Amino acid sequence: MPNLRDSFLQLLNGERSERIVWTADIHYWISGQEFAGRTPPDWKREEGYLRLCRTLKIMPYYWYDKFWLGEPEYDKTVHVATEKHGYTTKRIWSTPVGELCEELAFMQESCSTAHTRYAVSTREDLDVLRYLIEHRSLRPTGMDDYPERLVLWRQFDGIPAIGMPRSPLSAFFYEWAGVEHGVFLLMDFPEVVQEVFWLLEEQEEPVLDAVCALAPPVVHFADNLSSDNMAGLYDTYMASGHKKRIERFHDVGTKCAVHLDGVVRGLLPKLASVGFDAIEALTPQPGGDLPVEKMREAAQNDSVVLWGGVPGVLFAPPYTWEDMEKHVYEVLEAWSGTRFILGVADQIPPDGNIQFCPRISDLVENWSNTILT
Repeated sequence: MPNLRDSFLQLLNGERSERIVWTADIHYWISGQEFAGRTPPDWKREEGYLRLCRTLKIMPYYWYDKFWLGEPEYDKTVHVATEKHGYTTKRIWSTPVGELCEELAFMQESCSTAHTRYAVSTREDLDVLRYLIEHRSLRPTGMDDYPERLVLWRQFDGIPAIGMPRSPLSAFFYEWAGVEHGVFLLMDFPEVVQEVFWLLEEQEEPVLDAVCALAPPVVHFADNLSSDNMAGLYDTYMASGHKKRIERFHDVGTKCAVHLDGVVRGLLPKLASVGFDAIEALTPQPGGDLPVEKMREAAQNDSVVLWGGVPGVLFAPPYTWEDMEKHVYEVLEAWSGTRFILGVADQIPPDGNIQFCPRISDLVENWSNTILT
């Protein structure tokens, strides 16, 4: 039987895969177990994580300790201070033209961290942000030991995920301003925001050069996209940047996947049309906006790999294994004969039943054997 890793690469290379690839992002679930004091020390180490994936019968892919390929570095005119008070983290950027401040809170109930205050919300903040970016560089990182990691992960039938810095619009929304402030600033001061976007795009050149020199099998665009807040802005602010990156990576044989874990309708055909090889974390109903059988039609593209299909919410109450089993069969039937990777969209939650993972693997193998016979 072909292994998962080779089947994964066959799909990305536009070839026919003889085996259905099943993978899952389990890091959110692991974080929940860690917060509850139930995490074996081995899970925090890369090889321990790989062993866990083998036990769960999923193709190892997601590992965030060495995920990002660019590390921001500021010159001496910028001072960054971080303060922690209980479950709240405050970060302050001090510059000669002013300060920016963000606050994040860890929520015990959901075992997640979110902004309670974004750094940029006013016209004055934009000037400080522009200064910050002008006095910042992106240092390529996470690549020195990547060839050795590829060898290690191959032993566990996987490939380690690596991610580009977020595209300018995505970075502006998720890292600096938030969606609400970001949209208002973009509408009220488009020229200033566009200048920031140009600076951000220019800064990623050393990272692009380093990734092209490395020529990994696949690189992820971790833009955390959702059609409800980005579809109307995509053509103007993201499409050309995505095309530029994709063309450079394709020139060296590197395939490109993008993270679309929100509302699907709207962005799915746009992402397929700019040249992505795979669109990952596709969330259908009951967690998303489209039924799974409508996604290929919505993509308006027969060659792009649809990656996802299994909403993370199905791992947690009130859903049962019977609900999950029914849904996975629906995904397999809907996507059969097309290019797809079965994956969780986008993560298994802390209260999810992790034992669903090997059961899904067994279900997929049994279904495949039935189809072949």
